[in-house]
Order: sequence, then structure tokens, then C-alpha cells
Amino acid sequence: MAKQNYEELSQNILTQVGGKENISRAYHCMTRLRLDIKDKGLVNIDELEKVSGIVGTQWNGNQLQIIIGQQVDDVYVDFCKVSGLAEETKIDENLDEGKKKFSIQSLFQTMSAILLPVVPALAGGGMIKGLITILTSYCGIDEASTAIVVMTMAGDCVFYFLPFLVAWSASRRFKTDTALAIAMAGVLLYPTMTSGYTDGLSAMSFFGLPIPFVRYYGSTIPIILTVWVLSYVYKWINNLIPKSLRIVFVPTLVLAIMTPLALIVIGPLATYISQALVYVFNFLYGLSPMIAGAIVGGTRLFVVMTGMHLSLSTIALGNIAEMGYDWLLPMNTMGTLALFGACFGVWLKAKNSENKQIGASTAISSFIGITEPGIYGIFLKFRTAMIATIAGGAVGGAIVGLFGGRATAYVNSCILSTPVFMTDNFWCVALGMAVSAIIAFAIVMVLGLKEDEPAEQNN
Repeated sequence: MAKQNYEELSQNILTQVGGKENISRAYHCMTRLRLDIKDKGLVNIDELEKVSGIVGTQWNGNQLQIIIGQQVDDVYVDFCKVSGLAEETKIDENLDEGKKKFSIQSLFQTMSAILLPVVPALAGGGMIKGLITILTSYCGIDEASTAIVVMTMAGDCVFYFLPFLVAWSASRRFKTDTALAIAMAGVLLYPTMTSGYTDGLSAMSFFGLPIPFVRYYGSTIPIILTVWVLSYVYKWINNLIPKSLRIVFVPTLVLAIMTPLALIVIGPLATYISQALVYVFNFLYGLSPMIAGAIVGGTRLFVVMTGMHLSLSTIALGNIAEMGYDWLLPMNTMGTLALFGACFGVWLKAKNSENKQIGASTAISSFIGITEPGIYGIFLKFRTAMIATIAGGAVGGAIVGLFGGRATAYVNSCILSTPVFMTDNFWCVALGMAVSAIIAFAIVMVLGLKEDEPAEQNN
């Protein structure tokens, strides 16, 4: 939502809530414009939620909460100008409840709040990557051609440098210094680290402590955890240093502390979890292919979300080298098709125009194998979509595992890779893909969406 649209948005809000005369007070928190309403009967909620730029609404007594997102600061300023109401200081604490305890739901809400601002860039890059796949795989376009190289740069840049975008958004969520957060993303993507990973070098030693070369490009969890820790380190040091010395010594000390901490502890954590996952998935497949398929298909997007999916590629590559086929890639594809079904359902079911647009774009990108936009724009945002995707992926994965679906080469897990799955048991892969998408779609359509309760609630 561009800045020039805020006045128009503000006027639309004012009209649908019954005008200035129906508002006794206007203020805001991190994501919501909060209006104390005199007569609730004058508020047209249905029309208000159709306004572009509004994610949803929620009542708390006579207080109308209009969910805007992280642009609410700028929207509030324009709303006060349009309405003539006095501006108030931003509310930092939760006005509705006491401090909430940690929960899985709040964890996903936080991740979604951080990643949603990045979704438009991911969607654009994902569409370009999908188009490249179609042009090079089915239209005979040479991968080395200048046009494809330039398109690849456009499509890959968002994914490769994703830690920078996430660092920016996470710094706003955790209320810490944005420049230092982005600098920490630079640490993870520093040429020494990326080339060390690419070349397969052994870990560096930092005063006897190992710094492994980890794949940080395209990842989200390492930088989110890093910025979260940075928020506490920054606050501690900022309080410790006198005001006259902060501009120099605070960033110096924060970088000096956070850089080795991120490289030695926080960043490599995902790698250690990846190694454990490889062992677990191999064990489960040996125990029961159907159970393994259900778990792989159902948890596929969580693995992608953590950036650990490429670590599991060692299983697929090893299987192909040893046996000439692999069982993991078809199972992974079930999670991708389930996400497509869920996003397609959101596209049709959502009433909010912005949610419809996100549903449409993520359905297309998921269908061609680019899952990140759908994960961060739909999967984490709507509880129904998450349940639908897990269920659809699990059932499809179980079918593939039970009947022995296989891949004969290493490919991206999507419907465009169908030729690689055409072995004697191809029918079960095709059935699994259809079932995964249909189940996920049906669950979203039946259960519906709670659009007035987005991922960001603790504001």
C-alpha cells in the first residue's frame, strides 16, 4: 500500500465508521488503528472490511480495532489529518489482555508478522522462477541465454538475499535497531561464509570454537533468531553505555558480541537439526513407508520454512546414486500440492480483497513449485489453511509411501517435475497429488477463514 493512498484509505474508514462525530477517541498500536465508537450501529463493518489496505476488524467493547499492519503509523497520521482528531502517542503494550505466555500459536503469529511484509517480493520472484522453469523445460529456451540469465537474477535475488529482508522486518517486530539487524544478515551472507559452504570447507576455529560453513542464503530461521537475541543484547548495552557515548560504542559492542554468537551458536542450530532430520526420515521409511510418507508430506512446509529442506536432499541424491530412484521427492511434492489447494481455497473463500490477491498469486506460485510466498502469505497466516495443508500433504504422502511412488532424478518437488515420477507406480503419485490438493482445498472451503484474526495479534 503506497503512501499516497493513505488519505484515501483514511477517508474510506471515516465514512464507514459513521464520521468524526461517531468517534470519541482515535489511537493505535503496532498494527491496529483503534477507534472508540459512540454508536456501534452506525459502523458498516461489511463495507469497511472490503476497503483495500484493511486486513480485518475486531470489536473490544465499544473499541473498534481496524487491522492495518505495519503501515499503521503512517495511516494513523493521515487519519488524524482527515478526521481532525488529535494525535496520541503510539500504544506499545497490549490493551486487551495481560502479557501472553509462550505458545505454538503465538510463535507462528510472530513468524507470520515478520514474514508477511516480505511476501510481495517473494511472490514476484517466485512467479519469475516458475516462468523460467517453464521456458527452459518445456519451450526449448537455452538456460545459458542472456534473457534467462537476467530473468534468473530477477527471480533469485529475493530468495538469495532473503535474510536481509527478514532482518529488516524482524527488527521492527522485536523493536530493535534496524541497521544492526541488517548488518547481522550481512554477516551470515558474507562471502567467506557463502564460498566456504559452496566449496565444502571445514569449520573455522574461533578461539577453539568451531564456525561451520552453513547455507544461510534463502533461509529465515537463523536471522529471525539472531535478530531476536540482538534485541536483548542491544537493549542491555544501550542501557549500560552513557548517552554521550552510545552512537559509537553501542553498535561496536553489539556487533562484536553478536557476530561470533550468530556464527558459532545461533546460525548452525538449523544445521544440527537438519542432521537429526535426515536420520529420523531414514529411520521412519525403514519402519513404514506409509508412515514416513504421511510425516514427510504433512511436515514438508515446516521443513522448507526452516531452510532445512535442502539438507534432506542428501537422502534423495544418495538414493538415486545407490538404487537409481528416490522415494522422498514424490512425498515432498504432496506438501507442495496441498499448499496449492489451500491457497486456491483462500483465493475463492476470502472476502477481503487483499487476502484474495495473496491467495491467487500464491496458488499460482505453489502450483509451479515456489512455496515460500504461500508459506508466509497463507500457511502461517490462516489456521484453517495450515490444518488443510498438513492434512492434504499427509494423506497424499501416505498414498505415495504405501504404493511406492518414485523419482528417477533429482528435481524440484512440484507438478512440473511430473515426467521424473513416471515409473511403474506413477499412478499413485498422480493420485497423491490430486488427493493432496483436493483435501486441502475442501477443508478451506468447508471450515472457512477467520479473516478478522490475522497472525499479528499481540500488539
